Amino acid sequence: MHYGKRLVITAFFLSLVTTSCATFPLAVPVIDDKYGTTVQRLVADRQVADSYYHFLTAQLMRADNDIDGAIAEYKKVIELDPESPLLYSDIALLYVRKGDQAAALTNLEKAIEVDPEYGAAYLLIANLYASLKRKSEAADAYGKAIEFMPDRQKPYILLATLHAEQKEYDKAIDTLKKYSAVNPDATITYYYMGRIEAERGNYDIAREHLKKAIDINPHYGAAYIDLGRISELEQKTDEAIENYKKALKYQPGNTSLRRRIAQLLIKEKRLDDALVQYKELGKFSTTRFDALVRMGLIYFEQQDYDKAIIEFKMALLSNQDAHKVRYYLASAYEEKGSLDEASGEFKRIPPDADSFVDSRLHLAFIYERQGRMDSAVDVIKEAIELKGEDTGLYKILAAIYRQAKRLNDAIVIIQRALELEPDNPEIHFTLGVLYYDIKEEEKSIEEIKAVLRLNPDHANALNYLGYTYAEKGIKLDEAERLITKALSLQPDSGPITDSLGWVYYKKGEYDKAIDALKKAVKILPDDAVVAEHLGDAYNKKGAKEKALEYYQKASTLDPKNSALPEKIKEVERQLKGKKGK
Repeated sequence: MHYGKRLVITAFFLSLVTTSCATFPLAVPVIDDKYGTTVQRLVADRQVADSYYHFLTAQLMRADNDIDGAIAEYKKVIELDPESPLLYSDIALLYVRKGDQAAALTNLEKAIEVDPEYGAAYLLIANLYASLKRKSEAADAYGKAIEFMPDRQKPYILLATLHAEQKEYDKAIDTLKKYSAVNPDATITYYYMGRIEAERGNYDIAREHLKKAIDINPHYGAAYIDLGRISELEQKTDEAIENYKKALKYQPGNTSLRRRIAQLLIKEKRLDDALVQYKELGKFSTTRFDALVRMGLIYFEQQDYDKAIIEFKMALLSNQDAHKVRYYLASAYEEKGSLDEASGEFKRIPPDADSFVDSRLHLAFIYERQGRMDSAVDVIKEAIELKGEDTGLYKILAAIYRQAKRLNDAIVIIQRALELEPDNPEIHFTLGVLYYDIKEEEKSIEEIKAVLRLNPDHANALNYLGYTYAEKGIKLDEAERLITKALSLQPDSGPITDSLGWVYYKKGEYDKAIDALKKAVKILPDDAVVAEHLGDAYNKKGAKEKALEYYQKASTLDPKNSALPEKIKEVERQLKGKKGK
């Protein structure tokens, strides 16, 4: 690039110096004393002019990011003025920008050689040593910078930071205290002491330093932020929020801070307050999209689906390809009960989106709720075709087939999943349940046993096998052992507690059966099978009124159970006969 035109003004200044000596070379023989002094002055003036020219050209090149050109110009200046430590420091910075750290070090060392008390060079060389992980040399150089620039804040802070990085906390604090002695009202000194004490876990001392920084400068938002972080570390969330809000008064444009406040408010279930923060974030163009999404999620959490839908739609206006947001929008429609709108949005999520598979699962469930079982099947098949063989998708497809009473199709799909993952206990368990559904009890038992070979602590398999034995009236002691183990793994499980009660029933231990089944009813008060089992136990025990109570409850919960009316009728007949006597 030609820089001459950009030096017109400089050239005018230089002409004042060079006009009178334009015809003289730089090396002029001294004729006599009278004229020799004049010639030497003119030569010196010409050197000054050339130095200025090359220096200013270097500055222009540096501004244009022409680093190599700037370095070349600096070298010309140094040739004319080799005793300037500033020039060596400046060219060193250019070498740093270029990534030539060795050349940068060489020039900084030259600056110090020229002027052993040039503090700025020590500071620069310390920074360079620190970047090269030469910590000890960096610390020594920072010490020199402090020695020759005792009033400068920067070397103290950088040296303290270096010590803190190496866990030399006492040295870090001592360094900051030295600067505090020089400048007692320096806010940043107390701020850094607070940060260092917080880093080593001295939270109370850290608070004192940070509050001192605030006393000196009440508008120092960074100190409030660190007070908030300490409160978070101590799990004092409300206190952290208040400190962050104080910082926000002095840093109203700090979007990351406002976002952190909102996140903490959500953690504390203060969703309305979090919404206020996200609405403020929405005023900043750089965070508007994120704020809209977050507000939508908060409204979703509050089950205010209409407002959630509005926020998600507004977010999508600025980014139609935000597939996760479209997934949220579709989910809001689904929760609201607007199934056609939900399915429309789920369909728009493309196969390359992270939420594609989940969107197809939701779509299948929607079709299932609408009784459109063939459509549900087609959706999962489409997902399998696009995403490849996936045992999770196979299990969902099998579940849909089972719901549609297409049990043989479900078995074929699960067998295909088992080919992909032959050692997956959950797939064996699903296949065992399906075999039980089609009355292939021996195959069912074999699959459940396969589950227990792969995972002896599979509570559901233990319960399933034990209950199967109880239903068949076989191996009742083994059934009790299996179910007792399952209950130890899941002590609050209603179905397993019911199974244990049923085993006791089958063994004729009716008191134990009643105790277990009463617990099961408390856990599953709306389960018709559990209520019927308790009715059976009371009936065998001879407690006919109680038996009738639970048979009637079971019939209310499951009106389609054809066996219950006969049981109710028989118990009522027995009660009537008893009263007749």
